Amino acid sequence: MRTNTLIVSGVVALTAVVSSTIAAVTYLRPQPTPPQIEQPAPSTPPTTSEKLNPPVAASPSPAASPNPNRVAIALVDESTQSPDFAKFLDRTRQAVRDRDAKYIRSIVTPETKFSFGEHRSINYLNPENPNSPFWISLEKALSLGCSQESYGYSCPTVFQQFDNAIKKNPSASLDAFSAIVVVGENVNVRSQPDTNSAAIATLTNEIVKYDTNTFQNASDAEKSSTMRLDNPNGWTPIILSDNRRGFVSSRYAYSPVGYRVLFSKASGEWKMQAFVTGD
Repeated sequence: MRTNTLIVSGVVALTAVVSSTIAAVTYLRPQPTPPQIEQPAPSTPPTTSEKLNPPVAASPSPAASPNPNRVAIALVDESTQSPDFAKFLDRTRQAVRDRDAKYIRSIVTPETKFSFGEHRSINYLNPENPNSPFWISLEKALSLGCSQESYGYSCPTVFQQFDNAIKKNPSASLDAFSAIVVVGENVNVRSQPDTNSAAIATLTNEIVKYDTNTFQNASDAEKSSTMRLDNPNGWTPIILSDNRRGFVSSRYAYSPVGYRVLFSKASGEWKMQAFVTGD
């Protein structure tokens, strides 16, 4: 992987992991794929309910889209293939919900990677602080299931499925640094970063372009807060397949080069081998 810097707000810049420092990190390249709910359609808002943890597809084949320019993504949770790992993952998710720093420390090793640059320890993430950005990013990374790799598992499954979708749609003109994966059913695309603004479209598990221009033209306050992918109450600027611009809740927006967790076994026990962002 090449080193990239990533400012958890919108575009890639340095792959620092999280801590108070990470709180300031803002994606400086379309961290698009750089991660709340609504459901109205272009005219009449349907009464649907979006979920942060949408049902993961049992089949890797996404539903066909009537628009050839739209790129759908299938979320396949492979963690269930290993009862042993599934149990470990459930325990880890509970620890994250409880902000259990002691447990997190128990599953990292001196070699656990928290950056593609200089080596950092878990202390860099300040897990004892329940308000550390680390917890929000880790919770989001673990919310969608995992992909099985040769070494173990990678979470969220978004990364592997993004690659699969792009390989099947080579003409999509999307790459990991210019894309956002919108995960969920009937996620509203708003005309403005506000739940009271008009919904111009809805998306279901779809890859769209990150709107770099809108992010760059935003105020410093918006970049450091409203348009942060790690802010579950924030908004991510996107460009639809028909070139319309809008905003989706950052709760449902994932970057193909955003935070992910790598797990593998060490001495017979599951351990966190890496928690990194970038490519």
